[in-house]
Amino acid sequence: MKTLGYVLSDFPVLSETFVGTEMRAMIAQGYRVRPLAFNVNPGSGQPADSALVDEARTITHVSLIQALSSWLRSPIRSCKAIRFVLQQTGLPKKSLIRSAGQLAYIARKQHCDHLHAHFALHTTATAITAAKLLDCQVSFVGHGFDVYAQPADLPLKLSSSSFAIAVCKDMQQRFRNLSPTSLVHLVACGIELQRYPFRPVAKHNGRLLFVGRLTEKKGLSDLFEGLALLPESDRPQLDLVGDGELKSDLNTLAKKLGIDEYIHFLGSRHAEWIIANAAHYIALCTPFCEAKNGDRDTGPVVVKEAMALGLPVICSQFMGCEEMVTEDTGVLVPPKAPPQLATAITAMRSLSEVERLKLVQRARNRVSHFYSATVSGIQLAKAIEGAC
Repeated sequence: MKTLGYVLSDFPVLSETFVGTEMRAMIAQGYRVRPLAFNVNPGSGQPADSALVDEARTITHVSLIQALSSWLRSPIRSCKAIRFVLQQTGLPKKSLIRSAGQLAYIARKQHCDHLHAHFALHTTATAITAAKLLDCQVSFVGHGFDVYAQPADLPLKLSSSSFAIAVCKDMQQRFRNLSPTSLVHLVACGIELQRYPFRPVAKHNGRLLFVGRLTEKKGLSDLFEGLALLPESDRPQLDLVGDGELKSDLNTLAKKLGIDEYIHFLGSRHAEWIIANAAHYIALCTPFCEAKNGDRDTGPVVVKEAMALGLPVICSQFMGCEEMVTEDTGVLVPPKAPPQLATAITAMRSLSEVERLKLVQRARNRVSHFYSATVSGIQLAKAIEGAC
């Protein structure tokens, strides 16, 4: 039985449900899993993550002497590791030498056979360097801002890893363009179907739902403008679940558009709230777009969760959403297109009970077949075994 060391910046993180989901899926595949994080934050994640938090180890708690001992074990391995440190430009070299030594020390103590990093920034650089010190396999998962907004040494990281994971086809092609000889697997972030029971509701509550961080790439300004285009008699209320830096700006925009009475900021909610309430809404509306700095959502888990629960989805024809949602399982609209959003909202609101139930059943079937955590776990396990 292999032991996987998950190299993370912070764990758990309330909005990063995909990390805990993936780790539990790999446990189900027969692996031992050890979360190795720069910061462990008990009580800040989803309730389902509590058992993983108990197994988590804090990288920065390793002393300098212990970190240096990792570099002194094998001159040959240390030379390979220092070569990567000198080639990369994303991190201060002294900092990377220390953090890699800390990670290598704790990974050895945990008997890790494979290091697997989430996000292609400092976690990946640290994992690659530590893996060279340990002479073990290493891989990483790209997500969004780390690949499109703030990439650091991506070609080097791709060529220095056993393999990389892309969460959508666009990212997989980007990785292959950056490093044509590197091994890149497509593994979408899956969801735990047993946690998201199919509870379709024939009659909706007349409200729209948004779930996510209040940031530019979520397309909320487009959603507000789309709502403003609708006659008051046809304009649904919108519940926003999540927080973020744009909350104040969005409040201002809602007032400017004259729709502030229709917008309700509910703040952050645990996944259990989504599970209990989502299916009663008209639809999940997530008009994702590319932010000015290039950031974007690549394979949004919230869309899969909605499809699993029996909540219709309206989202952008963009990145991973194009793969997840088909014309018979939801509605796709172009990014940054408020008029099309308004039309889609009206159409979804007008579905008959029979049409709504058929739509959500097809969506549930699609998620079950392609996007369950079990399917993703099997795909990742094949990648890990193939790298050995």
